[in-house]
Amino acid sequence: PKNNKNSKSLKNKFKKIKIAKSNQEVLDRSNWIVLSVTPKVGKQILGKLKFKRNHTVLNFISTIHNQELKKIIFPAKQIFKIAPLPMIKYNLGPIIIYPRNKIVESFFNRLGKVIATSNEKENKKLWVMTSFMATYLEIFNTAHKWFVKKGINENKSKEYINHLFKALNNQLLINSNYSMDKMVKEFQTKGGINAELLMRAKKFGVFKNLNKGFDKIYNRVQKS
Repeated sequence: PKNNKNSKSLKNKFKKIKIAKSNQEVLDRSNWIVLSVTPKVGKQILGKLKFKRNHTVLNFISTIHNQELKKIIFPAKQIFKIAPLPMIKYNLGPIIIYPRNKIVESFFNRLGKVIATSNEKENKKLWVMTSFMATYLEIFNTAHKWFVKKGINENKSKEYINHLFKALNNQLLINSNYSMDKMVKEFQTKGGINAELLMRAKKFGVFKNLNKGFDKIYNRVQKS
């Protein structure tokens, strides 16, 4: 009901979809409830809605945790904190689920790689890495812009970097039990260009500042 244009678009793609007139109607006609709004909007609207004891609530809201949510949506008790990423539309990417539940995990395993935990502290730490997407893409974007600035065709630039990142990510996936420190060493030679760029990145504090950024995000997640 929130976005008429999106609702109609989804209705045209998936015939089983029914458009409700209000958020409350969605709750009244559903067993599983997905909360996928910004934290600000969530705090504005959730307290006005009437939840049922038998509702299974999937909480996608980044900074509203389950304990806080239980008070807002009482008497609903079955609440799961879930972090699907945009790549889910391609059935790709990690999906954080807290706490563990076989039925919920089975549903999301069809949409990506479930990373489940029953430890709330671990859950909050895992959520920190959902903040890394734009930064990762900006690394790609920086390399792409450098290519273009040096006269490389845009399509050729993207093609090269796409396949480079894909190959490196595949290297990580097929060697998931391999030492990361060892892999970094194996992808450079003494005095070579990989060693030089890595040395310069470390000298400029790229990785120290990235770690500081993760710490700041973790503090924000903990306090919310």
